[in-house]
Amino acid sequence: MFVLPKTNRLILVATLAIGVFLSGCSGDEERAESPKLGQCETLLGDENVEAAVKTTGGSDVEVGGTPQADVLAERLVREAKQWEEPDLQHTSYTGCRVDAFEGDGIGGTVDASVRWSALSLGMMDSPKNSRTWRQVNESVYVETESGPGRSRLIAKCAVPGAIDSQPSDLPLQFDVTGVTLGTELRWELLSAFARSVVEEMDCEKPPVIPSALPEAE
Repeated sequence: MFVLPKTNRLILVATLAIGVFLSGCSGDEERAESPKLGQCETLLGDENVEAAVKTTGGSDVEVGGTPQADVLAERLVREAKQWEEPDLQHTSYTGCRVDAFEGDGIGGTVDASVRWSALSLGMMDSPKNSRTWRQVNESVYVETESGPGRSRLIAKCAVPGAIDSQPSDLPLQFDVTGVTLGTELRWELLSAFARSVVEEMDCEKPPVIPSALPEAE
């Protein structure tokens, strides 16, 4: 049996150890192959996600959240059926969180979340809310700048099995945040996200989420 000299064995072990170390440090490849990235592209639109990552200046991404519309819808429906007035404590569900890295730091973050809103549809006509919210149609309201880099959409969705007041007093609320995103791109992400989840909700009368950004009046 052939046996390597001791010196050669040490060199071989050191070489293998360095190879393992370098492969473990190669975060670019691991992040790029994350299955959640593909799921986020399905949930928010593949071109939208690609464009959002480009605005951050980073090419390497890490993805978190629950980027599955059916899972998000199931959780929301379960919560709506258990809701009773005047409960305003609602769970926020992160659909996708994409952290784009530039060098050793985060170049930007895109976050898409959904929850049942603490705002009722009746509150949309108040002087305070009417200054920032636009009514798109009978069941959808939009706030394009609800905070730094954030756009928000509220949609009426009557969940079968929930109490009678739920459709108007407990609407869906979708948020997309990303300080590197422009208003148009935030809307593309937001509207795609809302449509994906609503399609899985079985609303008695599904809200119509427009593709184009509603014009300011």
